[in-house]
Amino acid sequence: MKLLKEKKVIVITFTLSFTILILFLLKPFYFENKTSVTMTYFPEDDQVSFSEKSTEIQLLELKDENEYLLEWRYHSVTDSTVFFRKDISLLFENGSLLGIETDSKQNTDKLNGVSSIHGEDSGRHEAITYHFAEIHYPNDLIKSKFSISSNTLYVIDSSLSPILTFREAKNTMEKRSKELLDSIIDQQLTYIWEGLMEEFQIDQRNYYLIPFNNIDYYVDQPLPSFSREKSTEIIGKLWDGLYRTYISGIDTFNDSTYSPIGSSIPLILLHNEGGHLIILFETADGTKQQLLQHIE
Repeated sequence: MKLLKEKKVIVITFTLSFTILILFLLKPFYFENKTSVTMTYFPEDDQVSFSEKSTEIQLLELKDENEYLLEWRYHSVTDSTVFFRKDISLLFENGSLLGIETDSKQNTDKLNGVSSIHGEDSGRHEAITYHFAEIHYPNDLIKSKFSISSNTLYVIDSSLSPILTFREAKNTMEKRSKELLDSIIDQQLTYIWEGLMEEFQIDQRNYYLIPFNNIDYYVDQPLPSFSREKSTEIIGKLWDGLYRTYISGIDTFNDSTYSPIGSSIPLILLHNEGGHLIILFETADGTKQQLLQHIE
């Protein structure tokens, strides 16, 4: 019996040693892919740029009088091949997250993605894509580059006329339809955001309020009270935080998981003194979420 126990101990020890050895040998591979999975923001690389970037939404097919099919595309190209590329595209319908599309590859310069989305009734469809590149240099130097593209499509379903689609309202009917739809959606979002600020006892007078669907404006313009360079870093880390929580469906308080579909468009609160920002959003079941990010 004693001999059997000794053999069992030897086998277990050998198995553990072998497992540790395998993990040690695979460690560099695991580390490289970990940065890819989490899409970590690194210092900006001035030697790389996006030569192409686009996000498009268009009406693909009418199913019947009230139903339709939308095509949602994103595309980006860097001016050189980089270690890792990742694009994340978010589609919002009437202020709520409708879909998430991602594409990632190593050792490439371009990414493409396409998806079709079923819709019905009138809707404001907003797509925002984060185009990300991770660049590796000798001596373990890692840098990154990102850009953002967006697109909006209004679909107006009225009993008085066929389904109408437009990006920018040009005639009287389109302008009136846009104003009415925007008013309803923005009123609902304001109600959600005010409820979030009340829940977390946030005095909005201390913050610049930036709806997430307007974040692409700050790709070329600096954030309030910040330089262009610092704004780039803040927005890059903002997307990093959103990817880890909002996009991945991770509760910001207890790390439990949920489906992010149906969550409200986030509201970004940038403190007037620049020390931190807060991201607020509500999940589909009404759970209020808050993500705090410090700004060095």
